[in-house]
Amino acid sequence: MSTSEVNLNDPLNWYIADSMADYNVRLDPETAKEIVHRHNGYPKLVNALRDAIAILEKEGCGEKAESLRRELQELGELG
Repeated sequence: MSTSEVNLNDPLNWYIADSMADYNVRLDPETAKEIVHRHNGYPKLVNALRDAIAILEKEGCGEKAESLRRELQELGELG
């Protein structure tokens, strides 16, 4: 048997093949474009939220600014 062939008598190979079915996800092109678009827009949204926090603090709206800051922290984007 060559190195590129799979031994179908090996139970581990059956387990791996069965497990791979759980991860066999194919996206249609439109869904893939939507995901990429959201990913590319995410940093802009985070920056806009940081700007909003700064403006709210400047205008004396500390509670709302703190609430938004907690949201950023939950997202792991507080920096």
